[in-house]
Amino acid sequence: MTKTGNIEENHPDRILKLKPEIGLPLDIVGSILPCDADAVAIVGSRKPSLYGIKLAEKAAEAAVKSGKTVISGLARGIDTESHRAALKAGGRTIAVLGTGINVIYPEENIGLAEEIEHSGAVISQFPPDTPPIGRNFPIRNETVAKMCGTLVLIQAAEKSGSLITARLALEYGKKVFVCPGEIGDPLFEGNYGFLKKYRNSRNLEILFDFSMISESSRCFDRNFELFSEKQNSKHTEITKENTISNNKKEPQLDGTKKIVYNIIKSNPSGIDFDTITVLSGIGAAELPAVLLTLVLEGIVSELNGKIYKPSEAKL
Repeated sequence: MTKTGNIEENHPDRILKLKPEIGLPLDIVGSILPCDADAVAIVGSRKPSLYGIKLAEKAAEAAVKSGKTVISGLARGIDTESHRAALKAGGRTIAVLGTGINVIYPEENIGLAEEIEHSGAVISQFPPDTPPIGRNFPIRNETVAKMCGTLVLIQAAEKSGSLITARLALEYGKKVFVCPGEIGDPLFEGNYGFLKKYRNSRNLEILFDFSMISESSRCFDRNFELFSEKQNSKHTEITKENTISNNKKEPQLDGTKKIVYNIIKSNPSGIDFDTITVLSGIGAAELPAVLLTLVLEGIVSELNGKIYKPSEAKL
């Protein structure tokens, strides 16, 4: 196992020139190579239909045939089928864990993880022995979104966690393909809801031909610049609005979320992850979950380089 920090040469931030960066040390078993920069993330339901499984297999095969690495989260269902299909096609695949590097979850994927180590990498940003905890999986999803160049949403129910990955990928300027399903199929409600919500995004497309995956390219710097500009613009507008109207309610927070939010709020020009760790006294293992919750609730914005700024509070 190789443990890498965000300033070391073998960290994905440096090898893949990620935008935005992961910005945290990682445990890595296997190898991260420059060719992984064009990785295709394939995500979806933990309980897919046979049609969903077939879509995942075809998407992974198309990615491998075009020389791209397949990345997913080693979960049951679509993740597992995507990793397996990539290996079967003779390609590289990367598994991002929501547990410690030595805790493979689900357990039936231990053998699969060992195969992946020899044809890609298994990575984790959590301390060794970290068990499967629900709040860590959205953090895992964020890392998947950052490491891919293209994301394919295979099959998602209305409240699927894969929708978080797809949304973050879109916000980070990545190309996102959504697979269509039968109208009325509850296993595709998330897909159609996502298409409806983000239909105006120039980086979102319906996947109607697997050749579209091979033709897609890595996220462009300009795409991420636009995302950053949007976040900065949003923050500027919110700051101006809050200056004019001081009677807006503060978000109702408690515990570690309140501590972290107050620190970020006191630094409106932005504050980095390491400084928040020091000021809050919250460990680097727990802090990402707190920050991601604040981001998903819309009260904090994350910018490039793990910089955090306050955004409009949810009332």
